[in-house]
Amino acid sequence: MYSKDEVRSLRKEFWSAFSDYTKFYSIRIGEPIQWLFYKTGVKGIELKFDLENKIVRVVLEVNGKSDERRFDIFVELDKYKNIIDDGFENKLLWKENYGLPESKTVSRIYTELHGLNFHNRDKWPDIFKFMAENMHLLQTNFLDIQPMFKEKFDVL
Repeated sequence: MYSKDEVRSLRKEFWSAFSDYTKFYSIRIGEPIQWLFYKTGVKGIELKFDLENKIVRVVLEVNGKSDERRFDIFVELDKYKNIIDDGFENKLLWKENYGLPESKTVSRIYTELHGLNFHNRDKWPDIFKFMAENMHLLQTNFLDIQPMFKEKFDVL
């Protein structure tokens, strides 16, 4: 078991190593990678990584200020499901109501990998590969439809 300080330190080391991996991945695919994360250009849509005990997720999250706005955005995303899912070996999971640990409900479109614990440094290369490849694909697919969302929903 790790103490809170040890977990905090491990997380910091993990994200630093992932940043280094991203540079390597950029060279491998021949283009610079700039992760969007919260800067998608559409209020209420974020791209993120989610690390749990033995689950790693790459996520497009809809967290509008109201359930109505969240639902409207999610319905609009569903119209572009073929574009968003394009290229994923296993189709993405689409959850209109996804409960977060802090008792907040969001909508999520995601892929996940089970059995790899980020506490195990030996598994980091596999985790990094999964995260980089899937986020790059999800981000690229989202950017293909982003102009329609910027037009329909508030711009940041």
